[in-house]
Formats: sequence, structure tokens, C-alpha cells
Amino acid sequence: MEMLARVASMYYLEDMTQDKIATQLGLSRPKVWRLLRQAKETGIVEITVNLPSSLAMPVETELTSRFGLSGAIVVADQHDESAIRAQVGRAAAGLLDRLLPDGGTLSIGMGRNVKAVSRQATGLRPRHCTVVSGIGGSAQVGEGLNSTDIATRFADALGGKAEGIYAPAYAESEDVRDAFLTHADIRRTIAHARGAGFAIVGVGDAVDESLVVSLGCITAKDMARMRKDGAVGDILGGFFNVRGEPVAEWIENRVVGLTREDLRKIPVVIAAVSEEAKSAAVLGALNSGLVHTLVTSVGVARRVLKLADRPG
Repeated sequence: MEMLARVASMYYLEDMTQDKIATQLGLSRPKVWRLLRQAKETGIVEITVNLPSSLAMPVETELTSRFGLSGAIVVADQHDESAIRAQVGRAAAGLLDRLLPDGGTLSIGMGRNVKAVSRQATGLRPRHCTVVSGIGGSAQVGEGLNSTDIATRFADALGGKAEGIYAPAYAESEDVRDAFLTHADIRRTIAHARGAGFAIVGVGDAVDESLVVSLGCITAKDMARMRKDGAVGDILGGFFNVRGEPVAEWIENRVVGLTREDLRKIPVVIAAVSEEAKSAAVLGALNSGLVHTLVTSVGVARRVLKLADRPG
């Protein structure tokens, strides 16, 4: 880590070339290039490209008026997906910093984009707050992607307390889900998440490569069945079509966490999305009425608006 920081400082802060860094540190140039890439991947280096308001505001205004949102924030596109995700996370964290009061309760989803928001929460103004998981998790999920892990990271950053749902995101059946919901701790945590004033969620897509399929929560066969029924994406396990209408409620009834109607009652729901491939899912999410504020890239925003204009 010390070497990563040193190489990054020499390159980004001292404007040294990669060749000069290699010579001074006794490294090969390809090694320096790999260290610089690793410094970005580990978060030692974070590059921000600020989108001029003259470009951002028209897109934000159109999203807000088109879908009846409370607000929209778009950030600049970048070639590096992780860099875009970090910028979306930073913008969403800044919004949360302005909105979440002392004594407030924040409900948390799962996935890479929500994790990115929590990583950018470090350094925000401390406040007494409660951060609650909005959905169960999976032992197979990547590091820090479970809702409980993200809630803990948020609480640590903000100086609050965290509450997790220690149960699978998807139970094997509706009866098993109901059995989990009878557990006092799980029932109490979901009740606290239901009563939150704020929520930060990601938007999943209905593809075989999605997180829920890779985790084994849903089989590829089930996902294909849902796509046939028109599913384009989900929020907290509740799938919808491009018009925002519920799809595959037989899957939703297995979710251990907030329901669609629970989420609808939370006053401020912020969706963070960085992937252009999820544009159809984002359109469905906006049409569902579950999202109040969208934080995304200008590329995603423009694709969503273009899809909304497409006949049929």
C-alpha cells in the first residue's frame, strides 16, 4: 500500500512520467503502470471529472420533469466503470450529507453502487443516526456487497449505529420467507427499515449475469422466465417491466426484506446507478414511482430518456 501511494503521488501530484518513476524506484515501466491501475482500483487514487452545469442541468431537469422526481444528479461519463461508480457514489453521498439529519434513519439496499456510496461517506459530517439493512444477504456475495456490510460501513462513517438482517435475501419459498419473518430480531430490523425517512438503493437488471443469479438467489431459468414476462430490472428483489409494473411476484414473495409497498412509504428514496447497460432497468424503476431522486451518469441519463421516447 505504501508503494501504491508513493507511485500515485509521484505520477498525479508531482507530474512525473512513468519512465522517470520507474528509473527512480528501480521498477520496470509496465510495473509502474500496473501499480497506478491498482491504486485506482483500491481507492488510493480517485479521479473526479466535474460536469459543467451547462451540460448537467438540462438533463437533470428533463429527468425530473419527465418522471416526476424530486431531483436528479448526473455526473460525467468516464471510460473506466469503477471511476464512474465512484463519482456516482460521491454525488449520492454528498446528497445524503445534506439531507440526513441528526436522529435520522437510513435504509440500505445491496450491490456495487450502494457500496460505492458508503465508501464515499467517509469524511462526511458525523451525526447520530441509525443505518438499517433493507434486505437480507448471501454468503456468496462479494466483499462488502451485502446490505448488512454496507449499513455497517455507513454507520461507522457517520458515527451512527447499524442494524443488519441476518437472513438470506431470497428464501427457498414463500413459506420459508414467512418463517424468517417470525424471528423477533429480523422482524424488528425490518420494522425499523420500514420506518426510515431515507433509503439508498441500487437498480438490478434482469440478465443472466446479474448479481442475484451469480449468487444463486435466482436461477438463470427463472430469470429467463421473468424476462419473457417483461421484466427489465428490480429494486430490493421486486422486479418490474419497462412501464414500472410489478412482474414475477412469485419471486418477490421470497424476499426477506422490505416489500415494494414498504419502500413506497419511505419519504426519500435515492437510487444510485452507474452502468449504461442498466438503462432499461432504470427506466422501469423511474416509471414505478419507487424512486424520488436518481443519481447516475450523463450517459445513463441520456439513454434512459432516449428509451422513454421510443415508440411502444
